[in-house]
Amino acid sequence: MRITITDNEFNAIQKILLQNDITLYNRVNEEFKKSVLSCTKKKIKATVKANNVKRKKSKNAVVNAVNVLRLENRDITVYSVAKTAQISYNTAKKYKEFILAQKAS
Repeated sequence: MRITITDNEFNAIQKILLQNDITLYNRVNEEFKKSVLSCTKKKIKATVKANNVKRKKSKNAVVNAVNVLRLENRDITVYSVAKTAQISYNTAKKYKEFILAQKAS
């Protein structure tokens, strides 16, 4: 499980653990060190590249779905684009402005 916390929250948790459970304090610190060491430039670059590829694939799916809906003379909505493109509604919602602009043209 992963959670995102601020530095202040992390420091507060460390203080509590240090006072109450030294074993858990040591384990949390070990995991923190591992996470810091695992964030290499290579991994960050690979993650950025993968996310860009995924966004491009989603955008292409949305464009294709809009074209299909237009050819079939169906309503162009975020929901219909999501269904046609076989992507999640939340992903399609990221392109809402584009989709609604296509509806007007």
